Amino acid sequence: MAKARFTDEQIADFLQQAKSGVANNELCEKYGFSLSSLRRWEAQHASRVRQQLKQLEFIGSAVYAGGLLFAVILAVAVSKAAAAWTLPLFLLYCIGYIYRFRQLSARHIREADTSLCRWGPGACNAFYKFCWGCVGIVVLALGYIVVLQFQ
Repeated sequence: MAKARFTDEQIADFLQQAKSGVANNELCEKYGFSLSSLRRWEAQHASRVRQQLKQLEFIGSAVYAGGLLFAVILAVAVSKAAAAWTLPLFLLYCIGYIYRFRQLSARHIREADTSLCRWGPGACNAFYKFCWGCVGIVVLALGYIVVLQFQ
């Protein structure tokens, strides 16, 4: 097998420059590689990011199912009040998941396309949307409680 002309760090730098808006032809001419090489590197990088996002969603779903099972067992074995203490932990996990998902997806998505890629027709990470829904419900519930306190 032939020795690679560019290191992984150099390729990552090329992809970062392409993501930040430098024209592909300009990159190819400046560093001496073909447009097809750049496309191949982008495809390889995109498939790795997609694989990491799928793995993140699988782990998130497993943690959610385990937390739900733990809450049910706690409610049956101890009390419903004890099981209610798992809700803040789950909310913190949702916020952490959203943060990790955004960090991971930002490696590949251009800045101008982030909302479209995370919420648009091609977005398929259901657990990401579920976490945002849970955060929204908690915010609405807290707002309702605050309104009731001041009436």
